[in-house]
Amino acid sequence: MVADALAVELSMRPGVRVMPDARTRLLLNLCQVNLRTEVDIEQNYPLAGVDGSGVMDRREQVIRGEGKAVLTIELDGRPIDMVDSEGYRVRLIREGDPAHLQRRSIVRDSVIRDLSEQLAQKIVPVPEIVRRRWYRNPEPGTARGLHNLAVDAERTGDLDEAVRLAQQAVDAARTPRSVDYLEVLEQRKASVEYAERNGRSP
Repeated sequence: MVADALAVELSMRPGVRVMPDARTRLLLNLCQVNLRTEVDIEQNYPLAGVDGSGVMDRREQVIRGEGKAVLTIELDGRPIDMVDSEGYRVRLIREGDPAHLQRRSIVRDSVIRDLSEQLAQKIVPVPEIVRRRWYRNPEPGTARGLHNLAVDAERTGDLDEAVRLAQQAVDAARTPRSVDYLEVLEQRKASVEYAERNGRSP
């Protein structure tokens, strides 16, 4: 399923033709898509209900989908590189939902789409429009000031400097937002390095 989705995704990229007898071949060495349904139970005990009477259960049913894929790129039968991708989706449903199987299928298809899009972007990157947070008048040397400097470096194409400054921003104040931005920059840098190694412009 991931291979089929990747073939479709690559066929929509400019300048790419998918042919069975091509010199360049893509081999999925490791590809897993796992689905599971979990039930979370939360119990509320009234103050007077020490004997167990009056205990109320609150149940939430969750579909979790996880996937990963490792792809080897071969040229004339010789491996030249390897890329990987991961996907993770969660969907909350009502207990006893009659559309449970349909919703599992939606989660599975979403994970497969995530895997194929990530792999295609690493193999044949296409331009993206990105938005970055910009802090107004931050104190120099603070996490926000370092974040702004990292954004400036990213805009000029200096990803090494952007990663360095983003790491300093995380060290100054570790927040989910600063960690996310650092991870995004590291992924962009890895994609650019892959494209440059293979003679393509990022």
